[in-house]
Order: sequence, then structure tokens, then C-alpha cells
Amino acid sequence: MLAQSTEAQERDDKEQQVLDSKSVGSTVQNSSNFNEDSLFYAIDEYDNLFDLKRSLLHLIDEATELELVDIFHESREYPLAFDSIHTTHWLRSVVLSKLLDVDSDTVQTLIEQLDEQTAHVVVYGVMREWNKMHVDEAVKFLALFGKGLQRKGLLGLIDGNTSVDRSNFIEIGTELGFLEDYLIGLFDRHQRVQEQASLDDIATELKNLISNGQYRFHEVLQDASSYVLEEGLDSLPRVLELFEEQSVDIMSPTVRMSFDGTQSRLVSSVARSDPERVFEYLVNLGTPLDVDLLSAVCEVWFDRDPETLWNRLESKDLEYDRHEIAEDVIRYWTMREPDLALVSLDQFPAEYHDLVYAQVALEGAEDSPLQALEFLRDTSDWSLTRGERADRKRNFDRTAVHHFAVRRTTSAAAEADPILTIEWIESEDSNLDDSMKIGFLNVAFQSWAGSDPNTAFEIALQTPLTDNTSGFEATVVGWVAREDVDHAIELLPRVREGKTKFSAYRRVMYRLEELDRISHALHLGSDLPENEREEYNEALASRVGDREPFDRLIEGLRALPTQELQSKALRSRLMFAYNVPKMAPKITHKQLDRLKEFLTDHEKRLLEMGRRMFRDRIHEDPPDE
Repeated sequence: MLAQSTEAQERDDKEQQVLDSKSVGSTVQNSSNFNEDSLFYAIDEYDNLFDLKRSLLHLIDEATELELVDIFHESREYPLAFDSIHTTHWLRSVVLSKLLDVDSDTVQTLIEQLDEQTAHVVVYGVMREWNKMHVDEAVKFLALFGKGLQRKGLLGLIDGNTSVDRSNFIEIGTELGFLEDYLIGLFDRHQRVQEQASLDDIATELKNLISNGQYRFHEVLQDASSYVLEEGLDSLPRVLELFEEQSVDIMSPTVRMSFDGTQSRLVSSVARSDPERVFEYLVNLGTPLDVDLLSAVCEVWFDRDPETLWNRLESKDLEYDRHEIAEDVIRYWTMREPDLALVSLDQFPAEYHDLVYAQVALEGAEDSPLQALEFLRDTSDWSLTRGERADRKRNFDRTAVHHFAVRRTTSAAAEADPILTIEWIESEDSNLDDSMKIGFLNVAFQSWAGSDPNTAFEIALQTPLTDNTSGFEATVVGWVAREDVDHAIELLPRVREGKTKFSAYRRVMYRLEELDRISHALHLGSDLPENEREEYNEALASRVGDREPFDRLIEGLRALPTQELQSKALRSRLMFAYNVPKMAPKITHKQLDRLKEFLTDHEKRLLEMGRRMFRDRIHEDPPDE
């Protein structure tokens, strides 16, 4: 049975307050308080699923209303305790069915206390498992909720009950206020899935969806999954090819976004029958392994048997892919069920606990920013400098993913409550050293600048400067420049002198160059001291040298007032083209000839020398040039 970490238990004890419909407070029990009548006493007593369900039915039959509420929350506290989320949904369906007869307000309150995503998962799962429900009971249950949850419940009823009567289903839906045509469409989709489609049917359906600009692939994925389950895993590669053969070039951005990941969703659906078998089949297809597909299987496998999953990922044949797969599994579950990840922390290998905490913090940052920041303290990497993390020789990619989550969490927290976030980062409670504080304060001020730039600028001016650092008002000015460069220019006179002022001026200059206001950028730099002005102008020239397309480069060069700056811009451009040809914008012989108007005679000779030495790095001119 899963055991929650002490820290996570303490948080749950504080957060998961239960109020029944009569406003009677009830706190969720932790594992140390379970007695012989508790849900988890029953779980420990039985290994056989049939006997376990019989025991649970007996327990629920004798439970009082408050005990039923406790059981519902215990199922939320340890969602993997039954080895399957489907079994957990079955338990909730039985509990809610009895509560519905006792006090429907209690049922409504329990669902309302869940976040939106979890409520959809619970209502769908409950209706999927509640397949012995009478029409009146179904209507009574779903009528407690809004249309979104009602629709999810109807889908669960269809997907979970293959023998559902068409007339009863339509009766339930119309009683809830849905149109009969809509309900017939839902039901017919279910019936069609039962009649296995052929490969040609699946291919035709895919093409029609894409050519018609439709982006809902749920039905064709159901057809494809049913086909593979019926024909066997050897049919999977050919079905995957049907999706691979579709041209993304004819898809709109919306369709393409929905189409991306369809193969993974297909494999995930097939894997629900036996994830371990599907995983081994994909591995045996040979290298290179398709990590996206393996991750899709593992996300299902983790629900069934996390210990066996992690042991399999430790095998030598997965040594180059295990970390990426593990990260995918963690991201999937922390996004879908962040509470599950915390209370099931021991189900993840210890080396990934930092990432679990960081991802859970990221998921909760918008709604509970300070709590999310507190979660970061539970990661061993949070208060380490970048150098210290490197000294630990941890996997670079894994560290990078974790650091990204920490930055995103800080940014989201600053959007929700910038002042408290900044105070927390600067406090001793954050356990950050000075260099780390500067980094995360910079992230916080960036985020704040996006929502309230004027206040962010005023507060940034009040933060003390440290040796060899820029004030955060330069960060604010840079972000303001993205939306309103003229407003950013108005703020520049108030920026503190020194490194901060130079940094702020450069950030504004970059934005002016993007907007083709090069002369304005040069004029702005005239306010700087002479030594800084020279560096500023060189940075501007380098930016001009990076311009694309080529005609825009020419326009930028002509906007530079001196031949010296033009040469610096071109020198930057040509060195990049010659030294890193695969990454640099391509350049042709005719384009090189056009650049001569900006060069001195000496530079023209150097250009010709370079043309001969690096001829293989210069592209041929298109026929129409």
C-alpha cells in the first residue's frame, strides 16, 4: 500500500477539509488514524479483487453518512491503493450511489470540492463503473451538476456499459435537457465502435477528417484501437502507418495541433488491455526506439504496476531512453493527478523525487502560488547553485527539466501575487544563496512586468544593488519594450547609473532594431558615456548583421550611418556564414556581390579571398536571380 511522505501528509491535513451539506466539519484521516472500520483495513485484508469488492460492499452498506464521506476522501488520498484507478472509480460509484439516497446535497458538495479536471475524471469514472444504475438514479445524480460534467457522465455511461439500452440512454439525456439528435450521435458513435472498422475504413475516415479541417480524432482513434485489439499487436505497425502517412502540410494549425500525438493516444488506448505486453512488443520492433510511444504505454503501466515499470526501465536495453520516459510519466501524472503524485511519492524512484515536487509545484502555481513555492523547498536542487548541481553529476537533461519547472513556477507565482513571491524569494525561508536569489527575482520581475509594469518598475528601483549586478528595473524596461517601446524609453531616465543603465538601454535598442527604427536606436545610445556608447553601437551593428531575409539585411546596413558600423555588421554576418554554415542564414554569390557596396577596397579583397577559401560554404544562386 502506498505511503505518503510526512511533508505531503502535513499539507493534506491542512488542505483537505470536508464539509457536508449541513456544514459539519470533517477532516480527512491520515493513515495513522485508520481503525478496523476504515477503508484501508479492508484493503489490507484481501488480495483477491472479487473478495475485496465484496468486503467493500459490506463496509459501505453498514457505513453512516459521515463514514461514507470519509471513505470517498480516503479513495482520493490513496488513489493507487487498488492497483487500478478503474477500481477506485467503482468504489466511488458505490459510495455516491448510497449517499444519493441519504442526502444528495452531500454528493454535490463532494464533487464541488474537487478542481475542474479532477471532477471530470471522477464523474466520468463513476458513470463508467455505475453500469447497474436505473434511469431515475442516473438522472438524479447527473442533475446535480452543470452541462460539462453531465456530458462527461453520459460519455462514461456509454463507454462503460456495452449493454446500455438506447431508449433508456436517450431518456436519461433528454431528462437532463440534451437534444435527442445530440444523444443519438453520442450513442451511435459507441455502437459503431463495437462494429470493428477495417483498415480501409480507418484510412478513409482519417483522410476525410483532415481534408474537411476537422480536429476531433477521438472516434477514429477508437476504431483504430478496436482494430488492433481484435487483430492482435502485429497489426499495430500498419495502423500507426496510417497516421504517419497523413500529410501535415494540408492541415490548419488547429487540426495539426490536435493531430500531433494521435499515435501516442492510440498506443495508450491499446495498452490499457496489457501495458507490459504492448511495451515489450514496441521494444522488440528494434532500434531506434520510439520514446513517445513507449512513454504512452508507461503512463498506463504506472497506473497498474509502478514497481514493475521502474524495474523494467532499469534494464540495459533502455539505458539511453529511461530518463526521458520517466520524465514523460511524471509530467503526465502530475498534470492529471498532482495529488496522486505527492501521496504516491514512494512509487517514483528517489532520483526523480525532485522532479515530482517541481512538476507538482508548477501545476499548482497559478491557483496557490505560495504553496507551490513551498513545494520547491522539498526538492534537494532548489537551493543549490548551478555549479553545485553540476558537481553532483546528475543527468543534465533531468536537471534542466527540473530547473525549467522551478523557473515556470516562480513566474506563475509572481503573476498571481508578485509582492509575496518576491518577499518569499528574498527571505531566509527560501534557502537560496545570493546568486540564486538574483536569478529567481529576475524571473519574478519579468512576470510582474507583463501584468503591472509601472508598479514592477517602482518596486525594482527600491531593490538594493549588489556588486557586478544590474538592477531589476532593467529587466522591467526590457519587458515593457516588447509591448510598448516608447513607454520603455520614457522609463530610461529613471534607471540607475552604471551597469543597470547600460543593460536597460541595450534591451530597448534591441527592440528598436526589430521595429526597423535603427536611427532612433543610434540616437538613444548617444546618451551613454563614450566607452559604453561604442560597445552599444557595436551590439547594434551585430544585430543588423543577423537580419533575415537578405533584403532586410540590406535595408539595415543602409540605415547604419558610418562605413565602420556597416563593416562590423557584415563582419559578424560573414564570420557566422563561413564558420557555422549549417546554422547561419544561407548566402549566395550574387548576395556577396551586393555586399561590396558597404566595404572598403581592402575588405573587398578579403571578401574575394574568403569566397575562394570557403567556396563550398556558399550556396548557388537560384535560377530566377
